[in-house]
Amino acid sequence: MSINTQISSYLVPRSLWESGYQGTAPLALPVRDALDIERRWRKGVLLRNEATRYAICCKRLQGMVREMAMKGAPITYVHVWGPYEQEEGHGPRAVAYLAIVEYLRRFYQPDRPGERSLKYDRIEATFHPPGDRLSAQLRLLTKTQSESRLAEMCAYAVRKADVLTRACPVSAAECEAAIRQRHRLFVMALEQDCGLVDAIDV
Repeated sequence: MSINTQISSYLVPRSLWESGYQGTAPLALPVRDALDIERRWRKGVLLRNEATRYAICCKRLQGMVREMAMKGAPITYVHVWGPYEQEEGHGPRAVAYLAIVEYLRRFYQPDRPGERSLKYDRIEATFHPPGDRLSAQLRLLTKTQSESRLAEMCAYAVRKADVLTRACPVSAAECEAAIRQRHRLFVMALEQDCGLVDAIDV
């Protein structure tokens, strides 16, 4: 991860997912292809070049959202996770967010029968269309941020996350602030019938 990595989280109204904006295609098009690939992965179907195709879908989606924003589309809200060198007091940085979601994917054990990980929970996904998928993600974030051992989880994330290096450490408190900020974004998205897209700048 570059210390310059920044993430812009766009809350995008359902209409833009379904209809597009001023010549920019609906976001639902690349999302449909990406979700089809995810479904095949869950079934153990690993087709040639699918990982590359998935990455292209995600990059295309990010580009489309940026293009809509430049055209003045009615984006509901944009939250910026700043680069590592961002001054304190501007909220959790991108690296803290990436560290805590990496921890959740690798180590968090959900309280669900027969499941020992978040392998298929899309915790690190960069897009969440409006509707059931976003609601499911909000339920997961609500569960994780209400954990009695959240502070311990964040401390573990600081020690174990591959995204962190000795050159750019973060605190457990910042990781905790990041997961709570992520939860607030999903609450806002659900209340305003939006989906969420993370546009990553390295």
